[in-house]
Amino acid sequence: MTQPLLNVENLHVQFKTRSGLVDAVRNVSFSVQQGKTLGIVGESGSGKSVSVYAVTHLLEAAGRIVGGRISYAGQDITRATWKTLRTVHGAAISMVFQNARAALNPIRSVGDQLCDVLRAYDRRLDKPTAHKKALDLLKAVLIREPEKRLDAYPHELSGGMCQRVMMALAIASEPALLIADEPTTGLDVTTQKSVMDLLHRIVRERGMSMILITHDLGLTSEYCDDVVVMECGLVVEKANPVQLFTDPQHPYTRKLVSASPTPTSRVQDLVDGENLLTLVEPRTPSVMPAGSAPILEVQNAVKRFDGGILAVRGVSFKIGHGESVGLVGESGSGKSTLSRLICRLADLSEGEIIFDGEGIGGTSARDFHKNALRRDIQLVFQDPHDSLNPRFTSFDSIAHPLRELDGLSGTALKARVAECAALCGLDASLLGRFPHQLSGGQKARVGIARAIACRPRLLVLDEPTAALDVSVQAIVLQLLEKLRREQGLSFLFVSHDLNVVRMMCDRTIVMRNGEIVEMGESRSVFSNPSSEYTRSLLEAILQVPQAERASGQEVRP
Repeated sequence: MTQPLLNVENLHVQFKTRSGLVDAVRNVSFSVQQGKTLGIVGESGSGKSVSVYAVTHLLEAAGRIVGGRISYAGQDITRATWKTLRTVHGAAISMVFQNARAALNPIRSVGDQLCDVLRAYDRRLDKPTAHKKALDLLKAVLIREPEKRLDAYPHELSGGMCQRVMMALAIASEPALLIADEPTTGLDVTTQKSVMDLLHRIVRERGMSMILITHDLGLTSEYCDDVVVMECGLVVEKANPVQLFTDPQHPYTRKLVSASPTPTSRVQDLVDGENLLTLVEPRTPSVMPAGSAPILEVQNAVKRFDGGILAVRGVSFKIGHGESVGLVGESGSGKSTLSRLICRLADLSEGEIIFDGEGIGGTSARDFHKNALRRDIQLVFQDPHDSLNPRFTSFDSIAHPLRELDGLSGTALKARVAECAALCGLDASLLGRFPHQLSGGQKARVGIARAIACRPRLLVLDEPTAALDVSVQAIVLQLLEKLRREQGLSFLFVSHDLNVVRMMCDRTIVMRNGEIVEMGESRSVFSNPSSEYTRSLLEAILQVPQAERASGQEVRP
């Protein structure tokens, strides 16, 4: 066998914490062959990102490699100096980070950032030549109107565009190995597919190798040649995708495979009884009876931003007591803006919002926190990092609405926070940690615990499982369904994961360009969509190919 491009042997990484040394990665070994793609999967905290950060020497200051060997193209870089690594970073190994918007410099334009990278690795480039190469890179990653995007700043771009800019930066130095850390997290289904298809094409056309870190097993089945499964800092299984999905050997791998949503799975199918607090029975639709008063009614809602941009255009729908309604659509379709209008975090331009018979659309977002209904409408934000106060511990974040809206303190406050944390699978030992000390999945659980703390009647969930690995996602979905049944909660479930919406929602609303293009019972929308746009969304779902797995054929795009 030829020498691998990257070889990691018995890697051991420790972090120094207030509680002592923590072994984040232990005896991890894997290799990447030239021109191949390796997938690394596992839950949040399993050591996936730490392993590749060790390879690129991007570990936090508290982390250090205490054992093992990392070699690139036969050269030992385990304890290489920064001078040596300068020739490796970018020019040999480049990275697409998980949160593209956060990884981009907010005060420099896209063109300037691309030129910075280009001139860092080729100091002979003058500004005009670098500018032309930057434009070519944006064209290579298929950004619409690339000439205009050169002068744009990250906050002016959608999540999918930021991800493409990140990819352009990563390939600017023509690396041999590209590391993509959760490159599709938070992206809608059509953007997910286009981003992954683009990554796959770039890697193949340029003869590159790639490491794909993901919690989405569907992605590994579609795009990876080999897969490494990690749990608690250890590698528990290595296989090609066909072997992994047809005959997983390790119990943890079997759990991940069974927890992956598919077009035929049900909520109660996702996790076995050992991993659940309580199993949920098959859900019967709780469609609002004719003539009954809804808990929420949106009437001709319009949201117009400065410059006359219409984000929401005359949207109307109802949600019944105890009903779960899904809201789907691409990035920029108006889903999140509509969610903020309903939660009274943004003001309507026109229309009305009625909650439990009371009109609340005329109350400004600034004044709604004084309304007694504030505690009854809660939101789980899409970005679990930016929605948490960096100066609050997990305990403080969950406790804040309880203090402000319920007036809890002392023992009662501690008990309710602990109860919410347990319900969301958040270990009690994490309650004293700050957001920067938590994984993406752990931060998402803090956000959900905070939202349910005051026992709301309407829960608006804006991509609540986008940052969660499949097994934790399954537990959270079961938890949400259990809460809906036992506490009579109503849901507006905003998600790009159509399989999750199909499982969780009685009815589904499809939005595009701020308008509703289709609305109906979920089983009807998913089995027989009336809109061409809905059909395109369904066709873009990335899932584990059932037929190919059963036949044992090689799983490729």
